[in-house]
Amino acid sequence: MLHIVSRTYAGENKKGRPEYYSKRLALLSLIQAFRQLEPGTAELIFINDGPIPDDRLELMKSAGEVVMRSKLGMQGSLRAILELHSVRSWPEDDLVWFAEDDYLYKPSALVDFLAATKAFPQASYFGLYALIGMREPNGKVFEDVLRMPRGWADSEVKLVNGHPWRRALSTTSTFGVRVKHLREDYPMMKLAMYSGGAYDHTTCLIYQGYLPYPAKSLFKSLLFAKSSGGFPRRLAICLVRIALDIYSLMRILNVSRHRILVAAEPALITHLETAQMAVGTDWEAVAYHCAEAAGGIGLTEPQKVPA
Repeated sequence: MLHIVSRTYAGENKKGRPEYYSKRLALLSLIQAFRQLEPGTAELIFINDGPIPDDRLELMKSAGEVVMRSKLGMQGSLRAILELHSVRSWPEDDLVWFAEDDYLYKPSALVDFLAATKAFPQASYFGLYALIGMREPNGKVFEDVLRMPRGWADSEVKLVNGHPWRRALSTTSTFGVRVKHLREDYPMMKLAMYSGGAYDHTTCLIYQGYLPYPAKSLFKSLLFAKSSGGFPRRLAICLVRIALDIYSLMRILNVSRHRILVAAEPALITHLETAQMAVGTDWEAVAYHCAEAAGGIGLTEPQKVPA
């Protein structure tokens, strides 16, 4: 069984967005990808932080279960979705796809994700938008050399439904995982939420058996990182990072706990932030066809996007 868990926030931030961006469009694309799956093999759950506009709320109710919460905040909403495996006692053989609310999906994205879980039985985590080697999804070179682990090894490409997949270094908080390994890794993920910035990259390094914060990185974050709380906050964050390094070192010694993350390249979804759009796909065309298809299946009137 695949559990698709989407966390949604009604507000917006000040990130640059493509002209056709809206959270309704992102929601439509997720629902359309969900409806490509074989009936009875997946469920869609929405965890909403605060009131959601009526048009989006009705879309959610038409496609899955809606759970309304309030004042969760970033960390609270993340904990709420990650702990569902325990709250609902999902079987270890199940799969989870965690979805943020500002991603655009190609229609085949979730079908390809399920196919990848079968094509890579040794993998625990899966990305549809990921950092592969030194290359970010937007095509730029990953610049944080202090967080590029020694010993990183790429892998050969394997075609899944005709699309290339390979090992990835990290992905975002929109990712797939086997319930068994989510259950084992959740305590580490909770601690990593307090590590200050790039939570997703940190967790990916740890579960793959890499040290998340080399000494140079710790020194830099303690003395030079910008923080609204000044030195006391920087010190608290540094102590959390040291704890994560200790946890990681113990895990590195236990090879059986090393996970494998694989991802699609090029990406099958994209973060709808202008500077972070994934390369290799005409996402404007994906947006247009998503909106057009929505009008045809009765979800809503087509989203207005550039022709």
